[in-house]
Amino acid sequence: MKHTSLLAVKRIWVVSLTLAITILISLMFSTTKHNTQIVAYVKNGLLTTFINSKGPAPIESQFTSPNWENVDTATGTQILDYFMWTNRSSCRLAHDFGGVMKINPSGLDGQKTICIDPNIAPRGYQCLVYSFGINNEWSFDENMERYGCEVYSFDPSMGAEDHDHNAGIHFYSWGLGNRDGIINDHWKIFSLSTIYKNLTTKHGPYVIDYLKIDIEFSEWDALPQIMESGMLAKVRQLGVEFHLPENKSIENYRAKAKILRSLELMGMVRFDSKYNPWYKGDFVQLKLQGSFGYEIAWYNSKLLHVS
Repeated sequence: MKHTSLLAVKRIWVVSLTLAITILISLMFSTTKHNTQIVAYVKNGLLTTFINSKGPAPIESQFTSPNWENVDTATGTQILDYFMWTNRSSCRLAHDFGGVMKINPSGLDGQKTICIDPNIAPRGYQCLVYSFGINNEWSFDENMERYGCEVYSFDPSMGAEDHDHNAGIHFYSWGLGNRDGIINDHWKIFSLSTIYKNLTTKHGPYVIDYLKIDIEFSEWDALPQIMESGMLAKVRQLGVEFHLPENKSIENYRAKAKILRSLELMGMVRFDSKYNPWYKGDFVQLKLQGSFGYEIAWYNSKLLHVS
């Protein structure tokens, strides 16, 4: 009897173990199926893709929505969805700095979103900000100075001489572009790499903690040069107001979406996007309605603070 009872216990144990292993394997395959995602890397100038079936991708190359994988065939609706994609879960604490209150609808216009998570937030005791596009509206720059940053502000369209707006905000009548030169007969335009080189003696060879760009369509020229020149490696957070034309072909919008995609493939992690509710209308050739302006913010996953 004792031997029979022991044998029965062993059988029950074997059956239970087999059932547990079966359930575990089933869960593993289910998880793998859902976690498998296309991971893209830019290495030595070449784009390499592979299937990562071992779990989430590294933060610098993780994209949560598969709709952006092939911009070449994206529809107009998909492109506008891509511009509006917030990916807010990538930053636990994001604050808006600056902006002017407007009506119809009521809300802030011109604010810039900054990730305040400890591993990426600007550190007030050593913080460098470049702010392109002022138009005599200093709220963002002044907020960042109060935060503790040294701010360099740029705008060739104001007709102002180079000066210190106050002790922590230094103004230059320069514009941001993809080359160095003169436009509109008298505006001085420089690439970001040239500006950084010229100002390094003033602020030191530090990372730009926040690069703000609001330059009325010229962002489409400046951003590719920033990536090509390697200057993106010196930018910890990036906030850009993007402007879209109202009457262009689908190829034009796809090309613009590719610029955003390139930023993200190079390690910039989006954490906010806001469309401009005061700048809306018809995309004539797309036969769509939507906003022509988007405030989008990223942080550089390769420049996280070391604890």
